[in-house]
Amino acid sequence: MPPIGGDEMRQLRERRGENQTQFADWLNAELGRSYTKAKISRWESGAERIPQQVLDFLAGRTEEDRPRRATFLAIANQKGGVGKTATAVNLAYALTEGGARVLLIDCDSQSNATVHVGVGNAAIVGLEQQRKTLYYVLRSEEPLSSVIIPTGERGLDLVPAGLSLADADVELAADSTGGLVLREKLDDLRGSYDFVVMDCAPNLGLVTANALSAAELVVVPVQTEALSLLGVKRLVDTITRIRRRVNPGLRIAGIIPTMYNDRLTQDRATLQELRESYAEQVPVFPPIPRATVYGKAAAAGMITLAGDPGAPGAETFREVARQIRAYAKQRDASHAA
Repeated sequence: MPPIGGDEMRQLRERRGENQTQFADWLNAELGRSYTKAKISRWESGAERIPQQVLDFLAGRTEEDRPRRATFLAIANQKGGVGKTATAVNLAYALTEGGARVLLIDCDSQSNATVHVGVGNAAIVGLEQQRKTLYYVLRSEEPLSSVIIPTGERGLDLVPAGLSLADADVELAADSTGGLVLREKLDDLRGSYDFVVMDCAPNLGLVTANALSAAELVVVPVQTEALSLLGVKRLVDTITRIRRRVNPGLRIAGIIPTMYNDRLTQDRATLQELRESYAEQVPVFPPIPRATVYGKAAAAGMITLAGDPGAPGAETFREVARQIRAYAKQRDASHAA
């Protein structure tokens, strides 16, 4: 392993998406010290020698389970009201907990993910007026990086969406390569993030097809209600078609049952049916309980796990994040072999 120097420290800090003050706070919390921004600056510039305790700690961090290139995942279900956006934003947040840099892309003209991470309606209108939302990237030569904005959470950035995205499905259909635009744009960001999470619209239009064509993994939230399996089957058929035609590496990372109430016979029956129908093919994760904390967090423009790390279902999101990290590590190991 190469020695840790000022440049390597700066690169690690940038991968974590932190400024020097935030990086110092992280070191202080981990090592019980009181380093300052000025101290970090002197270490990175080489003006002062980095203490051995810090070198040993950072050397261990460079070996942590972080992929060397971005993993792209889509959160998809063509049925609305299944907790898809709550799944996307909380999973994105869970992925940052390991110190990774995560990009959340709102692929829905309803802007739910954008609002969920704290961007208000007035701000979305302003971004639309400035042509700084996903639609304008899909319909121009502008790179995705031109519309990325930070969220209030460390390590988590956002590509916002606005109402203009509703026009994209029709307009992309007129382009012979309209289903691959997002994949091409994402290639430029592969080395900038560890994970990219795409919150798809509740339909199987061309914007959703773009996300599935770009993704390596799909996470499917499914509300535990009657007839929900019909929607899952249609989505699985779409994923199979996209895999066959344009994205052979696409795979389902798992199904997350949502809005589950163990006291309801229908919920228990649907969960059992999900497990019987799909558990041998893909992971069916423990259900996310129906809980008011998710709705309250969304209304407040907050990520539930950021405000309440012990929220009902939080461990399911962290388990999904662990499995995605494991997939990325195995993928990178196979590429290096």
